[in-house]
Amino acid sequence: MRSLIRVLASISLVLVLPTVSKADVSGPGTSAVTPASGGPAAGSQKSVDQIAKEMTNPLAAYFSLGYQLEYETYQGNIAGANDQTGWTHVFRPVIPFAQKNGKGFVFRFALPFLPDQPIYIADRGYAEWRMRQQDPTLQGDGYWEPTHGHTDVITTDLVYGGVSESGTILMYGMAAELPTTSDTSNGKQQLILGPELNIGKVTDWGVYGALISHVIDVAEKRDKGTPDTTQTTIEAYFSYELGNGWQLISNPTILYDWEGDSGNKLNLPLGAGVAKTTKIGKMPLRISAEIQKFIASTDRFGPDWMFKFNIIPVIPNRYTIN
Repeated sequence: MRSLIRVLASISLVLVLPTVSKADVSGPGTSAVTPASGGPAAGSQKSVDQIAKEMTNPLAAYFSLGYQLEYETYQGNIAGANDQTGWTHVFRPVIPFAQKNGKGFVFRFALPFLPDQPIYIADRGYAEWRMRQQDPTLQGDGYWEPTHGHTDVITTDLVYGGVSESGTILMYGMAAELPTTSDTSNGKQQLILGPELNIGKVTDWGVYGALISHVIDVAEKRDKGTPDTTQTTIEAYFSYELGNGWQLISNPTILYDWEGDSGNKLNLPLGAGVAKTTKIGKMPLRISAEIQKFIASTDRFGPDWMFKFNIIPVIPNRYTIN
């Protein structure tokens, strides 16, 4: 499966590279450029403030190759839960496909690597998602063990839409999680799909919105005994422009697990951070750091604090200019 994912990713890049120059990233205050328009008249590069504002949208139509580092501390009523920590590295490309009407498709996928993932060992390994639905202490005394995972929970988004002249962000499509985990005892091993909506607003002072998905399991590997998956995720995004590419930001991801036991359904973080967009030559580069506190977290075991660091280089093309 991992070989197949690598092949598909390579094919996607080959197919998309010739179309990148056709992607429309127009919004309020910017001029839409389509193949029919013959290209920009002035040929001036977009300012870092324009690019920073547009990139607040997690599905902005830029061809980017993002990296995210997450560090989490945990809490919970299972003995030892408060002592657990975890690191996650995520490689997240965003690939736009163009159309001539000012809208288009955007494809995003995330390839995670978890070098330090806390798992509770009882009759089997209990990852965070499993503890929301099953109490491992009912199986007797257990212990915590740090594990690592390669290609765990590969997620994808494929949406259609764009930004209107009034600044409204409207995109809709599908979200998915693929059964690609390297650890079959802790991973869900399910194909998970559902609808997705990205709605927001670009204003003079900044950007706000939410990427909302609702997914369920539609297939799973035989004899894994994995609990059902029904969950809603809200990836909120907010930026306030400070000028010179600087922004105040907030990007909490809210999770509601409909299959979780009472008190083990909701993870709700609040936080803030800063972002800086600059250019290295003609290449835009966005760097951000954010800290979040989970004001609601699952009772047995769930996140308490999270620190996120992002670095997102953008492949230069004709749509990083006016």
